[in-house]
Amino acid sequence: MNLNKTMDKKEQTNLKVFGYGLAIIVAFFAMRLGMKHGFTNGKIIAITFASALALLTAIHLPMIRPFYKVWMKGARFIGEIVNFVLLSVIFYIFFGIAGIILRILRKDLLDERIDKRVKTYWKTSRSGSLDRQSYTKQF
Repeated sequence: MNLNKTMDKKEQTNLKVFGYGLAIIVAFFAMRLGMKHGFTNGKIIAITFASALALLTAIHLPMIRPFYKVWMKGARFIGEIVNFVLLSVIFYIFFGIAGIILRILRKDLLDERIDKRVKTYWKTSRSGSLDRQSYTKQF
């Protein structure tokens, strides 16, 4: 029984990209470091792992599914942390700088400054006519 038929095309593509891609990346860095600093046991093990992963991807694709799932859980976890940190930094830098500039310029964009000389803060509307047609077609 061929287990590849139980997977849909998208999952097969994702597994192939994961298997071959990780094998190529690991082999590239192991070869590069091996040529630069000499082939130690760690680099030979990395090349062997990359070769085995590529062979396993080519021969029996469903066997790398558990590794793919673990890898994706780790990637999602790292992505959530990076997303939170990056968006927080962007938010606080943008609004922090904008707030500092507005305070230096003494701008009150929301008109929140308290003025003891006025009796009310009610803003009168400058709408046009108050006929029945303006109520039925508001926009």
